[in-house]
Amino acid sequence: MPLPRWRTNRSWLWVGLLLVLLLYIAAPLPIGQRLTLGLAPLIDALHAPAKWWQQTSLWFQSRGDLQQRLAEAESSDQKQAALVDELRILREENRQLRRLLSLDAIATTAWHGAKVIGHSPDKQSIRIMLRIDGARSDDIVASRDGLVGLVDSADRRHAVVRTILDASIAVPVTLPGTTLAALARGEGDHLIIDFIPAKQAPASGTVMVTSGSGGLFPAGIPVARVSAVEHLEGQIFVRVTAEPVAHWQRDSWLAVATTGDRAP
Repeated sequence: MPLPRWRTNRSWLWVGLLLVLLLYIAAPLPIGQRLTLGLAPLIDALHAPAKWWQQTSLWFQSRGDLQQRLAEAESSDQKQAALVDELRILREENRQLRRLLSLDAIATTAWHGAKVIGHSPDKQSIRIMLRIDGARSDDIVASRDGLVGLVDSADRRHAVVRTILDASIAVPVTLPGTTLAALARGEGDHLIIDFIPAKQAPASGTVMVTSGSGGLFPAGIPVARVSAVEHLEGQIFVRVTAEPVAHWQRDSWLAVATTGDRAP
């Protein structure tokens, strides 16, 4: 009669345990070390989940640190870019101010830089808002290219400017090196130069400057560039159309001056 299967398996199990015991006894190592070596694979298998969790945690922690460092680097780059832009703007404003201060060579008046902070909604910007301390009505306003207009009203920190395109302003002008006495007045989008005799009619492109007559505008500031000259039959004077020399619509800084008898 054959033995049951479980008894056969049990017999082989005992044989295997006996062989393992004989190997440990025959080995030259102490019994404690032999047990440690024998149980090492089992202990390592038991520690595997903990090691995996530790390694995974370190990976996520390192990834978070890298993301934080990347965000800090991007923020630093943005700040540096903003500083570079600000430096560029300041350099441009400084360049404009240096050119504006060269107006001192034109007249013995105190010129001060003023920041443009607004324009009227019309295309020609007939009104301009400036940030400036201590400006007063009828103070002269100029750009690096030429005459802009007059201060219309002001408070302690701001000023509103009427440009020479405004019909309320008439500027005495002349041709450099001549005795011509003419008058430039605004027509909204261009200038009209009155009182130019036909014999002294300027060529197109000629630049007319302030004559100094009237005591308000210092002499020598460029005002208008002649765009067209029309000879009228039977008339002593020609009709002269001109454009302002100054282009205040694109300037971020202008100069404001107080003439001698109005200076504080």
